[in-house]
Formats: sequence, structure tokens, C-alpha cells
Amino acid sequence: MAAVGRETGYNPPVIDPRTLVEAMSNPAFYPEPTTRVEVVQTHISYIFLTDRYAYKVKKAVDFGFLDYTTLERRRRLCHREIALNSRLSPEAYLGVVEIREKDGTLAIGGDGEVVEVAVKMVRLPEERMLRRVLERGEGGPDLVRQIARQLAAFHAAAFVSPELQALKGPDGVRFNCVENFQQTERYIGTLLTDEMFNFIRTSTELFLQRKQTLLARRLADGRIVDGHGDLHLDSICATDPVQIFDCIEFNERFRIQDTAEEMGFLAMDLEFAGYPELAQAVIEEYIAASGDRELADLLSFYKSYRAYVRAKIHSFQTDDAGIPEGRRVELAATASRYYELAARYATEFNPQMLLVTVGLTGSGKSTLARRLAARCALQVVSTDETRKNLLGIDPRERHYDAFDHGVYAPSITERTYAAMIDRAEALLLAGQSVILDGCFTKRAQRARAVALANRMQVPLLVLDCRCSEELIRERLERRAAKSKGVSDGRWEIYQKQLETFEPPVEIPPEQTVVLDRSRPVETLVEELLGRVPPQWFDPNDNGSSQQTSLGER
Repeated sequence: MAAVGRETGYNPPVIDPRTLVEAMSNPAFYPEPTTRVEVVQTHISYIFLTDRYAYKVKKAVDFGFLDYTTLERRRRLCHREIALNSRLSPEAYLGVVEIREKDGTLAIGGDGEVVEVAVKMVRLPEERMLRRVLERGEGGPDLVRQIARQLAAFHAAAFVSPELQALKGPDGVRFNCVENFQQTERYIGTLLTDEMFNFIRTSTELFLQRKQTLLARRLADGRIVDGHGDLHLDSICATDPVQIFDCIEFNERFRIQDTAEEMGFLAMDLEFAGYPELAQAVIEEYIAASGDRELADLLSFYKSYRAYVRAKIHSFQTDDAGIPEGRRVELAATASRYYELAARYATEFNPQMLLVTVGLTGSGKSTLARRLAARCALQVVSTDETRKNLLGIDPRERHYDAFDHGVYAPSITERTYAAMIDRAEALLLAGQSVILDGCFTKRAQRARAVALANRMQVPLLVLDCRCSEELIRERLERRAAKSKGVSDGRWEIYQKQLETFEPPVEIPPEQTVVLDRSRPVETLVEELLGRVPPQWFDPNDNGSSQQTSLGER
């Protein structure tokens, strides 16, 4: 076998891929007898299957995250593939062979100049591939539990240095996600919709923002391993013992990963193939074998991430002119299904909700809304800012118009609440959750929010903010003493609002939280966390890094 080479200034002759495929499709090409050769093509490799062996040739492609463009690079990565896959499939990988050219003829080994290299491995029995086994109705929960235990033992021994572990800290995870979206944006309108793309991207960004503490803790707890990196049904052969093969060798930041990502990939692929009960069994067994109870908190996120990666890979293949048109049509349909699955998982780790504040001016609605939004990474849409933006006014410019006059005339208030609903709908479509920060003193104003929640099929929670007149007056007087501010609320406005206030009695009790805004806002935020989805925040992060100094409003 050839030794691992290093890149030099020498450029060997470039072999036309069509010539190579034609030669390696001929049974006479191989040193061992074979009755036939099957050719399988992916976006990065050609695989030639003889009766007993498989030969994998890497395509001379560069996708940014993968670079096979030089022979020496392909040679080095072939040797790395052998070493890495020997961890989980030690008997299958035989070595690296050289393909030589002499007098216009290609051959494995012998004389001539090396023009290509290939990984040689034992051909694993196709009838025992996990996908085939499951399609025949064999290999139920007992088999996937065995695989889970095997992977737990593998991960326990898959040491990786602290420097490489950092590849999958919070910043590393974010980098990979951003790269996915950048590389697939060109498929919007063909393989996925703009709405779906933005929803998955926004949901991912929110998860990473909300769960920084959790991701950092996974790094500190040693849950980042040098894993397999491509753990789907076609990488597992249910022989005795089970062979897990074809791990990622070309990019360490894809192979080095959180164990939750590795297991999330396998669970996702089981669900994609129609085996949700087996996905549940493999995760339950892995958690029991590894003791990693925290894995469940990351599972939906990583299932979405890996579904998106599979969608991306299938999308790339649709661009490959070397793949027959009929096959590319199939790949496009599969890519779209994976995008849809990624979006469905995103609804699990980013459940949406519409919150609405109700209360008179000075009751502390805005401070509460902004503190809760900072803790849970939510979007605030406020009447004060929306009104002034509609009128082209600096949001911090004071306007002391009388109640129901000037910038606060009923027609402008109507436009303001309508614009807030439009803005909230756009944010919800993109994957955000929203707090509508306003007085909402009228039933008709609240009805708009109720209709939006129903239309978008998201839960509604009304934050009914109440406070003593004494404290409200104190706050409003303190606010009036400032030269600038978003809110123009004053004591006389409060008194007028009180005369016309319609309490939110039409909102069902299960959708309403009555809040005493004389209590500390941080205490109220902590209590509210029990009423919002737990995916919105990390219980080990008190949100102090996100909080800003806000005056009572």
C-alpha cells in the first residue's frame, strides 16, 4: 500500500472522470475475479462494487467544507478514512490502492504513473444494511438498542483534545449552521420556500442564543467526541457484530460533534424512513447506557440540523450534471422532504407564542415585556414605537397631546394597532415569538391579537398588569421629569384611560396571567417562565448578560 503522501509541486496527469468510470465499470479491471461491477455515485465519490469488494474513488471537487481537488489530498484523506473507520468497522477496511496509467490503459497497481487512488474495503452484504433489514420488518427495538449500546461505548472511548472539542462549542455550532444556510440559499424557490428557509434559520438562531449556557456546559462535561459524523441508516450494516462504516474523514468539524448531534442524526433518519418508535428506542437506550440525560434537551435541535444537512447534500447532487436527470429529480424530491422535516423539528425546539400586555399607562407593562423578551429572546412590538414610526417621529421625542387628540387621535391609534398586528404576523411567519407591548385597553384591540393567534395557530398569553394608583402616579411624574422618552404617558392620560378601560374578561382564564406590577420585575419574570415554553430559556442562565437598564413604564 502507498504511504501517506504530502503535497508537492508535482502535478500528475488528470484523468477524465468518464474514462475512469468506464475503466472501473469493466469486471476485467480488477485483480480479483468478479462477474459484474455496480457503480454508485454520490456528490463526492464514485463507488464501484465488485462481487466481494468495494472501491471508493473521491471526486476532484471543492465544496468549501470539503476539498478533494489534488491527488495528494485525496491520497491523504483515503488513508485517514481507513484509520477512522477501523474504529467501528475494523474488518471491513482493507487499505488504499493506486490506479496507474500506462500506454493509455488504467490498472490497479503495476507499472505506470499513479493517476488516482481508491479506498478498498470488503463489500458488506446489502441484504443486511439497516435500511433493508427494517424494510423487511426485521430488526426491531432489540437491534437498535444494540446499536445504541455500541455507540455509547464508542463515544466513551472517542477521545478528542480540548482544542478540537472547541470546534463544537457554541461558536462552532453556530458557524456550521450559518454555513448551511449560506450554502442552500440558492435553492429557495425550487427545493424549499422562502418562508420555510427563514423559519428554520430564525428558529436556529433563537435556539443558539437561548441555549449558549447549555452548549458551553456540554463542552465542559466532555460530551464532544471524535465521532462518526454521518450516522444514517445506510452507514450501518446489521451483521454480527454490527458494522458502522463510512464516517466523515474530510472535515474534523463535521466529525467532531456533540453526542446529541450524532444520536440526533440516527433518530432523525429513522423517523424520516418511517420508524418513529425505533427512533425513540435508540435514544432511550443510548441515554440509559451513557447516562446523558441532558441529551434530550438538544435532540429536536440536532434532528433539525441533521435533516437540513441531508437536505443540503441532496440539493448539491441536483446540480451534478454527471448524475442522470431522472435520478436528479428523485434527489430534488428527497431534498424537499428533508427541508420539510427540518422545519417540523424547528417547531419543537422553537415553539411559538403570542403574548399581549394589558394595562393602563404607568402600570409597568413595557419594563416587564422587555425584561421577559431579553430573558427569552423574544421580539417586542410596542405601540409607542410603532405609532411614532408611522408618523415619522423620533421615537424618543415627547408629544404632550391631549387624550384622543394629535398623535393619539383615535384614527392614528387604529392605524397603530393594525400596524402592530402586521409586524407581529411577519415575525411569527419567520419563526419568532412576539410580545405586543401596549395598553390594549379596548376589547376590539385585543380581538386583533386573538384573531392573529388563531390565524397563525400559536398559543396566546395575556399579561394583565395591575398596580396601585399611588405607584402609577409616582412613576408617571418621574417619567415626565425626563426630557426624552418613548412613552408620552402622563397622569391625566391615565385618568382618561381609567374612565374608558374595558377589562380583558373576554380572554379565557387559562390564557391570562394577572401580574402585580408593584412587585420586582425580575421576580415576575421568573414566575412567568413557568407559563412559557421551557425551550425559550436555559434554566441555568439567569439572563443577566442580556438584561438592560430600563426605567419603569
